[in-house]
Amino acid sequence: MPLEGRRFRRRKKEVIFVEGVFIDHAQDVTPGIDRNDETYHLFGLESPETDVQHNYGTLTIGVLDKFTNNALLDLLTSQDPAATAPRQYKIEDLTSVQVWANIKDTKNTRYVKAWYMGGWAAGMPMPSGDPNAKAVYSVSGNAELPRQFEGCWLHAVKLASGPSANLGFTPLQVPGEASIFAVSIRAIDETSGFDQEKIIPSAAMVASDGAVDFDEIEAAMQDLDTCTHAYVVFLQSGTGVYPNVAPMSIRASV
Repeated sequence: MPLEGRRFRRRKKEVIFVEGVFIDHAQDVTPGIDRNDETYHLFGLESPETDVQHNYGTLTIGVLDKFTNNALLDLLTSQDPAATAPRQYKIEDLTSVQVWANIKDTKNTRYVKAWYMGGWAAGMPMPSGDPNAKAVYSVSGNAELPRQFEGCWLHAVKLASGPSANLGFTPLQVPGEASIFAVSIRAIDETSGFDQEKIIPSAAMVASDGAVDFDEIEAAMQDLDTCTHAYVVFLQSGTGVYPNVAPMSIRASV
């Protein structure tokens, strides 16, 4: 067994995406879980029985403040990071987003694992730092319980509604979930703006060949009236890393 520690990865191998957009100015990413210990003292037993209750996920992302734009604030306030027009960041516009990291191998030729946190509801950050320091944002919030994947990685595609809709990729089955080929699905209505709804993936929504059934997605909707697009996060394997292999942004025009 090697002793030089090369089998242990560095965290810089993690490529951070928020709604499919690579966050290229993140310098601190701290995922976690809010949990509490449970202890039960029972008659006739000297030692108590214990358990841990996992409540929800937590996530803090620290980013350096760029002169040109801040994709993270754009996405947290339902705006398009690719837009060039002036924009405003308001607390009442904050929305929850999904965050994931694909982790590169030692040679940076492929991803070997990943983690995912959906429903990250972050608070509005403000820049901090002393006068001679680089300005930074620290964005914190709660999320769904995290999911981790080994031997595969996360990809994402946005596609328009239609009878022949297809991811254009062959998704992997989610490990431990029979016939489920999507980690996350968002129904999107771009009829007059941008509205979205989280959809719990079912076996009928995304097939093993990448076909996407919009009728099934629309049948599961409870808030939206119309579904013009879907945003699907799914698992892949094989070589290639960002930017050669990049997920689509949820705000991409398709």
